[in-house]
Amino acid sequence: MNRKSLVLTLLVVVLLSMPVLGAEYDFNGRTIKIAGHVGDGMREYFTDGEGRGRLEKVEEAFNVKIEFVQIEWDGAENRILTSIVAGDPLGDLLYVSNRWLPLLAGNGGLLPLDDVLTEDYYANLPGSHTNMRELYSSYQGKSYGISVNGSYQRNMDIGSAQGWIYNRDLFVEAGLPTPNELQNEGKWNWDTMKELAIALTKDLDGDGVIDVYGVGARLDPWPVEQEMAAYANGGGMMKLVDGKAVYAMNDPEAIEAIELWKELDQVHRAVMVGDKYDIRAEFNQGKVAMFRLDLYGLPDHANQVDFDYGWVFFPMGPKADDFVNPVWGFEMFVLPITCQEPEALVQLVDMLFETTGKYRDLDAYEDEYVEYFLPYVRDWDSLETIKEMLHKARLWDNIPGLDMELNEALVKATMGATSAKSEMDAVAPIVQSLLDQAYNQ
Repeated sequence: MNRKSLVLTLLVVVLLSMPVLGAEYDFNGRTIKIAGHVGDGMREYFTDGEGRGRLEKVEEAFNVKIEFVQIEWDGAENRILTSIVAGDPLGDLLYVSNRWLPLLAGNGGLLPLDDVLTEDYYANLPGSHTNMRELYSSYQGKSYGISVNGSYQRNMDIGSAQGWIYNRDLFVEAGLPTPNELQNEGKWNWDTMKELAIALTKDLDGDGVIDVYGVGARLDPWPVEQEMAAYANGGGMMKLVDGKAVYAMNDPEAIEAIELWKELDQVHRAVMVGDKYDIRAEFNQGKVAMFRLDLYGLPDHANQVDFDYGWVFFPMGPKADDFVNPVWGFEMFVLPITCQEPEALVQLVDMLFETTGKYRDLDAYEDEYVEYFLPYVRDWDSLETIKEMLHKARLWDNIPGLDMELNEALVKATMGATSAKSEMDAVAPIVQSLLDQAYNQ
């Protein structure tokens, strides 16, 4: 056999040994609607973005036509539920936030998938998504979510992850250890953060006005930091007690978290208080030494600052035994209760979004993920922290129906004269009532 014939023979063998993607299910030319608040974004992703060319392969493999349906974000979950109840779901596949599960599943709108998604399915998901049932895709003991690894865009798994950015130049100029150095030594905690924040708060020209704040924080009107610190201290907004969702912001872990910020602000005057864009802008101008930041806000700063910076976990609280990465929400696909072909749709999602090891290299998962952030960090320690965050995800607690009640109480507890415990106790009945209602307790 000559070389050309050998190559052709080997090629035929390889092609015959490859799986025929989607051959197990044939939609007979039907149109499958994929509906969600990012319908237009998905369409662009597969037309001009990273998913270019993938859509056509899936349509051919499954003999299907895929249509993307845009649902406006505001009130999307209610429109989805209404359409299901009316017998005309907005989509065959519904792309939703896990935070909508209590409404959609609690009202009988979704198809449980415990008999469809096997242990092998979960074992072949990357990173923390192997635990998606426990982490974000279940409601009252039943699982409903088909994985897109947290977000339909590849390697966007923990887009709302929470970390800590700091101006390394300010630390070096002051002769202070950096948060990365402290984290490597096992000393990055509330005490060291507080000491650094106080030391870096300065009135540079002696006019009685602070020019550089040691730390920035969203304490008012959106008190994110108080909740974030509760997670970093081993607590949270709610907890499970004998399977029941129980309000937890009056627990010692949360009270300690509120008091941390209260002391830094009211006693040491080391906090620049502001909304997220104010703090980001002030940090970029060198007026804030460090603050909590969404991970996917990191690239914006990389393109706007001319100083060195680093990235670490939110500092660890005294009652915690590890760093934590609270994620505001995960997205996934769910099926309307009327769905008649869940197995086929699960496989379609798997191929289209390359969610399991059948379509992606799970061993390369971490490297693919951190590669995205490589241009936006200045040191390897920061990049290693981003990699570690993949495995320390913790879902930001979901309390459906909660409006401003807890926010207002947290602001008073932090910025006012009353005690944190009294404010958190006062709002407890309202929050617990919402939990009871949302989780049918």
